[in-house]
Amino acid sequence: MKVLAIKCPKCKSVVYSRTRHDMRWCECGNVAIDGGFEYTKISSGKSSPEPFKLEVKATKQKLYDDWNLCKDEFGLIKEKK
Repeated sequence: MKVLAIKCPKCKSVVYSRTRHDMRWCECGNVAIDGGFEYTKISSGKSSPEPFKLEVKATKQKLYDDWNLCKDEFGLIKEKK
């Protein structure tokens, strides 16, 4: 399924919101995205990253359950070092 995501220009983490009111921050706290499939709100420092479509291997229900049950398997993709 495709979700809207943003990439932090500082730490290069990719973040996306799994559901409404799921505000996800990057690793360094520079950018965040909120709204899931309901709306898109981006919070950032000086420059706002452009959202892009990201393919994730999960259903809408699985993303909601991940957020609701605080599993945190989805929503943050750390840069590989």
